[in-house]
Parts: sequence; structure tokens; C-alpha cells
Amino acid sequence: MNQKQHIAILPFLLLALFSCSNGIDKKIDFGREVKLIADRVPIHEIFGGDFITLKDSFLIVASSVSDTTLFVYSLPDLRFLNVEGMKGGGPEEMQLFPMFCESPGSEYLYVWGYTPAEIRKFSIQPDGRFVLRDRYTLDDYETRNNIQIINDSILIYYLIEDLTIKKEELKKDISLGEIVYPKEDHRESYYYSNRGLIATNSSKLVYAYLFKREIDIYDIATFKRTIVVGDGVRHPAPDLSMAPQDVPSYYRNIYAGETYFYILCKENGLRGVGDWCLYVFDYDGNSIIRYLFDIPPFLFVVDEKRGYLYGYNGSYEDIFLRYKLPASN
Repeated sequence: MNQKQHIAILPFLLLALFSCSNGIDKKIDFGREVKLIADRVPIHEIFGGDFITLKDSFLIVASSVSDTTLFVYSLPDLRFLNVEGMKGGGPEEMQLFPMFCESPGSEYLYVWGYTPAEIRKFSIQPDGRFVLRDRYTLDDYETRNNIQIINDSILIYYLIEDLTIKKEELKKDISLGEIVYPKEDHRESYYYSNRGLIATNSSKLVYAYLFKREIDIYDIATFKRTIVVGDGVRHPAPDLSMAPQDVPSYYRNIYAGETYFYILCKENGLRGVGDWCLYVFDYDGNSIIRYLFDIPPFLFVVDEKRGYLYGYNGSYEDIFLRYKLPASN
């Protein structure tokens, strides 16, 4: 045991059994489909978009290839306001690449990357300037992905190599449980058939598989799976002899709004063949609507309050993609 207090681990480990009793099965069955045409909003700044996030009246883009790394735009007009996060080795500089810690319902922006073991909390001024509000020190370095912060108190993140989702107290570094997905008996973690993506709103966690048409919905308070969306079939592990770009994969990106969650999907799973679409579900696992695009937004966020989807596609690096969503999903 390390210094973390492991609390009630057994119930969370049992989730790894993934029997059909662990959640109500829901079929993917969309009764409504809409084609979205993008407003192409020019970008005059030079960056490589790695991540984007939505915070109140701002869109923030993270770029690891530019000298400054965090670009701030106003919403819904996508007007450039400010750039922060100078790359460098100093204590106030971005020492690594920036990643956003999604914080549903919070007015604050949380960023990892200034140091390997620190998350910084910022407020954003009307002109787009950052004001540092707090720093959270992580007691060890793990390859944390899809970092989520709930109510400024709970840290949730995904360990891709271990297929493990962890929940901790952010400020006290106390373990609150984990969800462990089974792995095949090989060391090529990219090809694990249970590999996926996570996103959260204030009360639910969504896990979307890469290599199968399945989505799991968990209650954050209990960390128990409540809904399984999809066929529930355990497909064979991807072929280790295939190059990663040739392995059929279905879900590319995920965004959790307060009302719905949104998953970018390649329905046939094949790279370069067929159209990308966006699946929209409620947190009871009901299929709400299926969107098609003229240009697929590989990075995207959904502004449920204003009724827009904002996106970015690296093949169109000089424009943002702004889609007006129908008045009601």
C-alpha cells in the first residue's frame, strides 16, 4: 500500500466482470437525422489544435506546436481575445504540452501541463486573460488522460495502458475507487478491445469504446454502471498484425453536456470510407438524434445554452467550424 487511502476497492473491482446485470441494455436506434452545414469562421492565429474546451463565454484551444499554447476566443462569434501559456522551462511557463481538465458546470478552467505533477485553476477575464486561482499538486506522475474535475473536489481520469478509470479526492489525494476493464494477454495496449474514451457531466460518467459499438454510463457518486448502450457483444480483439490506422474503430471523440452527451462516430469503422456522424444520447441511454456533416469536426464542443456546436478539423486549419443546432433535440 502507498500513502493513498484505498477505500472500498472491492465493489469497484467487481465492475470489471461486466455481466449483463450491471446496467440496463439500450439499443442504438435514431428516429431523427439532420445534416449540418458549417459556418466557416476564419482563424488568423497560427496554432496546431490538440484540444478544445468550452468555458462559459469562451472557447479555448490548446496547441503544443506553437510558442504560446492556449488561445482564447469569445462565443458565439469566435473572435480572438488572448493567448496564454508561454512554452518554456520556467516556473510560470508551459513545460509540457497542455491538456484541459474538463470541469462541468464550473466557471473555472483547469489546465495540466505547466509541470508534470500540477493542475492549475484559472478564472477568465472578459478580455480573455487568465487569473490564477489555485494549484493542485499530484503526488505521483501517471499518464492521466481524459482528466475530469467535479465540483472542485473530485478528480477522475483514465489510464489507457491499464484500462482503468480512477476517482480521487482532488485536494486530499484519497482514492474513492476505480473501474478496471479486462485486457487481452498482450502488451500492445492500443489494440485492447476494451480501449475507450471517457467524459463526465456533473453526475454521470460515459465510457465509449473505440473498437465496438458500445457505450457504458456510470453514476459518479456510486461508480456503478447503470446503462449499456449498443449491442453489448464482446468483439474479438483487434488484429495485432494490423497497423493502428487500419484497425476498424467507431468512436473518435466524446463530449458530455449537462443534458446530452455527443459522440463522433465512424459507423463502418473504416478509415477514409463513409461519412462521420455525431450520435446524441440522453443520460438514460436513449438515442436522441444523429447528425451528419459537410466537414467532420474531429475536435468539438457543444454549447447547449446557445445552441451551437463548435469544431476544428486539422485539414482545414485556417477555419473554425460553427454549426447551429436545431432548436430542440
